[in-house]
Amino acid sequence: MIRERQEARHKERRRQRSRSEGTKFVVMVAMEKCSYDPREDFRESMVEMIMANRIQEPKDLRSLLNYYVSMNSGEYHGMILEVFHEVCTDLFLSCKWH
Repeated sequence: MIRERQEARHKERRRQRSRSEGTKFVVMVAMEKCSYDPREDFRESMVEMIMANRIQEPKDLRSLLNYYVSMNSGEYHGMILEVFHEVCTDLFLSCKWH
């Protein structure tokens, strides 16, 4: 009887944990764009994606960076890396000080 109760509680905890740790899906759509200031466009887009999807985990940030690199021409890769670093520094370091 006691063992059955323990097993039932254990199953319930696992079920609650799996609900709270649900898989996060982020849908991103690439758009071709002519820009006079691609650096600022990348910055605005990255900030919007991070904030809208509440991205905080390193693996999710890495996936976002990989997405930007894979969807853009090699000529922009250096700029994308620089802007991504700036955005993450601005968003996450400033949060630690508040």
